[in-house]
Amino acid sequence: MQNRSQYAFRKLSAARTRETLPRRALRRNRAGNPPPYDPNPESGQAIVIVAFMMVALLAVLGLAIDGGGLFFLFRDTQNATDAAVIAATYARCTSDDAAVVEFAGYEAAARNGFNNDSVRDWVTVNNPPTAGTGAGDSEYVEVSIRAAKPSYFIHIVYQEPLTVTARAVGRCTPPFNPASVPALWGGSRTCNNTVNWTGAEGNIEGGVHSNNEIKSGGGGQGNTIGGPVTAVTAVDQSNGGNTTWPDGFNVGPQYDRDDPLAEHFPMSDFAPGGIYARRADAEGLYTSIASPADDPDMKNNGTWDPRNGRVLEGLYYVDGDVSIGSGVSFGTNGITIVATGEISFSGGVNVYYYMSGFLLYSGHQASNCGDNAVRISGSSGYWYGVIYAPDGGVNISASDIQVTGSIVADNIDFSGSRLDLTADPDILPPFPANVVVSE
Repeated sequence: MQNRSQYAFRKLSAARTRETLPRRALRRNRAGNPPPYDPNPESGQAIVIVAFMMVALLAVLGLAIDGGGLFFLFRDTQNATDAAVIAATYARCTSDDAAVVEFAGYEAAARNGFNNDSVRDWVTVNNPPTAGTGAGDSEYVEVSIRAAKPSYFIHIVYQEPLTVTARAVGRCTPPFNPASVPALWGGSRTCNNTVNWTGAEGNIEGGVHSNNEIKSGGGGQGNTIGGPVTAVTAVDQSNGGNTTWPDGFNVGPQYDRDDPLAEHFPMSDFAPGGIYARRADAEGLYTSIASPADDPDMKNNGTWDPRNGRVLEGLYYVDGDVSIGSGVSFGTNGITIVATGEISFSGGVNVYYYMSGFLLYSGHQASNCGDNAVRISGSSGYWYGVIYAPDGGVNISASDIQVTGSIVADNIDFSGSRLDLTADPDILPPFPANVVVSE
């Protein structure tokens, strides 16, 4: 009886052992070579998981430390790039020498810790830029800086140095000196007789410039033209007159000049929302006219024709043509008339400028050399201010006219007599050089 009980106990114990031991251990037991018993057979996998976690933690740590260092490096690189492009662009504003421009950029970069050693940083100054904003335009300057730093914790997964690149493009608006604007300035490079002075007994003080030819003549006592006189192709005095040049004249391609006003006085500054428009509006002296709904004197044909007896005062911006007759008078604040089309004055007038030295400013786009943007006729008038027609002609067929200011146009044709024109540099406001970082 006892033997049977012991046998049953051993049989039950063997069955339980088979349920708890892994099959592999049981097989080995049957082979007579029992392995050491491991109560947790998955414990080796934890080591692998911990190893992967350590690598991941180091990668995160590297991203935090090396990534932070890379961010600060980029910040310093961008600051140095901006400083270098400002210095180089300002140098471009004051010098046409590419070597001077490049030196200014490299020097500013070095002062900010980037000395172009080709190991830790690489500095490039291009005038003009090779791509992007201002590409091929010598008025723009491009500076790029590439900088490198060694990697630390991130070196586990990325062995190369860490690099950043910063780029900036600048443009400088040159300073404007009103004294640089002569009494007469003709900008056309294609129209014959860009400045055509066939009137008689005229007197000009303040110089004349033509990007092509100056033609001066007239009978009677002739004309006197004082101040610097320059022309690109010729000065023609063959029209039967006896012009006197107290200061002489100079001819040659080196005297070619860009419009002295275009950079600083765009028409958009006078249009609604422009800087001069806002200033005049704050004084209650701004009128924008585009249709009869804006002003009853605006005709359906697109011409603003103020009626006789009307008093004009302040800044008028006209989207169209302007025709002003002798029956119109002007208030004590003066006028500035800016029109997208042609401007015509007839009859003798006495008129003073209101805004920024300008009397008349026409944006008319001439289709040929005889297409005038401003026409002035009549006699016995006094004009104080600048007449500006950058893309069209100015035609004056008046007599006994006195002008204090300048006439700046694509071409100028004067056929009257006894015109007294004196340039006044105090009329136009000066501007300092202005550097803009555009990219």
